[in-house]
Amino acid sequence: MREIDYIYQNFDPTAFVKNLIKSKKEYQTGFGFNFLVDIALDSVRDINQLKNTINRYQFTNISKIKAFKDFVKKYGNDYSDKDIENFFFKKMNILNSRESEDLYYLNALMAVHIESGEFFRHFKKDFEITFYGQVTYTKSTYDDDYSFGFYRDYYCLHIKSINKFFLFYFQRYDRASEREFAYVAKIFNKRPANLELIKFMEKGDKETVPNKEEIIAKRYKIFNFDKDYNRIFSEGYKLKHEIIPHFSKEEDYFKYHNSKGEKSIAYEMALANPQKYFKSYFNDWKQVSRALGGPISSSSGISRPKIKEKIRDNPFFQFVMSNKLNYRNNVKLIDEIINSYDDLEGFLEYVPEKIQNSKVLKEEIRILRLFRGNNKKFIVKVFQTNKDKLEELVKSYMPSTIFDDSYLMKELIKLDLSFTADIGEKLKKNKTFMSKVNKLLNKK
Repeated sequence: MREIDYIYQNFDPTAFVKNLIKSKKEYQTGFGFNFLVDIALDSVRDINQLKNTINRYQFTNISKIKAFKDFVKKYGNDYSDKDIENFFFKKMNILNSRESEDLYYLNALMAVHIESGEFFRHFKKDFEITFYGQVTYTKSTYDDDYSFGFYRDYYCLHIKSINKFFLFYFQRYDRASEREFAYVAKIFNKRPANLELIKFMEKGDKETVPNKEEIIAKRYKIFNFDKDYNRIFSEGYKLKHEIIPHFSKEEDYFKYHNSKGEKSIAYEMALANPQKYFKSYFNDWKQVSRALGGPISSSSGISRPKIKEKIRDNPFFQFVMSNKLNYRNNVKLIDEIINSYDDLEGFLEYVPEKIQNSKVLKEEIRILRLFRGNNKKFIVKVFQTNKDKLEELVKSYMPSTIFDDSYLMKELIKLDLSFTADIGEKLKKNKTFMSKVNKLLNKK
């Protein structure tokens, strides 16, 4: 089934109205290029998607949405579809767990269906569009398919369940490829007359076109929905509705994501419970190196920020470097990850002495210890005599705490102003230090 067909078949008008009322801030400010798309997608029932997200909360620590945490806390692994409907649909008005930012092409297609009114025309029991109109501007709207300036489409949507009339408008900007914005112009308690709406449109607003004489307001019988839109937005139209299986057993959940599901989920499960999943997920030492903070790519040398936590608080590291496995004796692995940790001495407690004294590591460890010591004057002297290697020295050998050290950062910035970008968050709050930095910048 196409995703767009699934949306039409499973759209919940009652949930949509609740979401619309709740979204007052979005529709007053035009936040998001078309907030109505998000509201419509949030109002599509997808119980299988919810089950899959519930699995994440049962078996991983990846997601943090409170409603799902509360559900798992209440029901654990013993729940039915009815429980999901009562808890999420009725109580929370949560109908699915889709992430709209990951569905760009579908969003673009949905925008056309909504902005033309086609979407609401499918739900005649719940909605009626009582008015269509358009505002163009004599000096700002052009008859050009590529660059048409800007104009506004309006329609008035009667929401029958609350007997309110929402006048929406859709602001079109510059080029057809540009994003467009949706707003609520006004809400009426009774059906407004067509003439009243035309006059409202003719008023315009000072921000868009200050001169009212430029405004041309026109009523339309309907905004036609051309089926060619589905072809134009074919990337969204051809999307298939995906049903991801859910599981009652953690092991089956891991196996699925480790084979054909989301590898990132299997990865997080292996990190959280290495005793159970390490050997099934990790295939070679380079993969292990990346998980322990080593370079993302051995050839590029690109690495993540320093790992600040103590080794005693890192159970994954402790497991990998334990006697149960042989990674503690892998000199290449140790060499790749040793610079990634602030807690050097805690790290070395897990590295056998013969490995520490190897040709590759002995000198590296000596240098690391020099830079982790308290002799700041010595460190500054090294910086001063190695100006061409400053970035490598700082980011490879110094602990991350350097970026909140006022003395060392001041000396670094004296040597290279680009280090101002690395000032730590705590140090940024130090007014005296930042004043000194600004003086340095002004001198340059």
